[in-house]
Amino acid sequence: MKQQRVIWGRKGKGLAALCCAALLLLGSLAAWRTAPAPSAAAAVSTEAEGAELPVIMYHHVLGEDSSLLGDYVISVSEFESDLAWLKAAGYQTVSAQQLIDYTQGQGELPERPVLLTFDDGYESFYANAYPLLEQYQMKAVVSVIGRYSDLYSQPDVVKHLNYSHLNWRQVRELSQSELVEVGSHSQDMHDAAGKESRAGAKRRKGEDPEQYRAVFRQDAEIAEEKIQQATGQKPTVYAYPFGYYTQESEDILKEMGYQITLSCESRVNTIRRDPECLYLLGRFNRPHGQRAEDFFSNICLNRAQLGQNLA
Repeated sequence: MKQQRVIWGRKGKGLAALCCAALLLLGSLAAWRTAPAPSAAAAVSTEAEGAELPVIMYHHVLGEDSSLLGDYVISVSEFESDLAWLKAAGYQTVSAQQLIDYTQGQGELPERPVLLTFDDGYESFYANAYPLLEQYQMKAVVSVIGRYSDLYSQPDVVKHLNYSHLNWRQVRELSQSELVEVGSHSQDMHDAAGKESRAGAKRRKGEDPEQYRAVFRQDAEIAEEKIQQATGQKPTVYAYPFGYYTQESEDILKEMGYQITLSCESRVNTIRRDPECLYLLGRFNRPHGQRAEDFFSNICLNRAQLGQNLA
């Protein structure tokens, strides 16, 4: 090749370049004609791949000077900073019904959806969180414990925002808002010590499977009936107390018509056009003491793009 390039000189180099270009063109045409059609997998759309959905788990929202602030109690200013951050980052809150509709082939989800959930049904949701949801026009699911809503609906019960739960009148009022959906957090399965009631929906050691199924179904049915009486609607969301669940509990809730169940596993969810993807959704607990940007930076997938939006 060295000898040929010396003999051809400058004119030869030009001719060689033209020949190479022609050969490349012919090769490309041949490859194009013989290339197989795109496979179905290669043609999968973003919609088919699914939408990434972070779910945030809140509990109690109290004043800045509260001594209760901690892993499950945040301040009013922290909650507002979360809403402001989500708005600035381009996230849009979605309702449980939007998710249900989407998985059934109806409607679309925003480019950056996020689901806000509140467990335990504290009265602080009504007093502190809901006004901010109205201000920012953001949606949330609040899951109530039937036993405690029963208790704080009694006329002579002592109440304080530090510990009281939503009464049924407040549940009814909240359910009439387009921003709030009411879910179940059990009737009487939320005793952390497991002394007064079952500590979550897990099966007790040595408990007969059929006995467990009967106990769980009865509890779920009582809570469902009370929520329906208060709101006029059957709940579609069940938040597992402490995140404890079993295959039997999942089967029962599906039989009862629940379309979303919430776990306490810290992971981002992928939502597809498949109703099954809404069971055992992962959630991120929001603790006190973190800036909103620090908390959400550990959750959001496209951090570089978010950084550009927030700049």
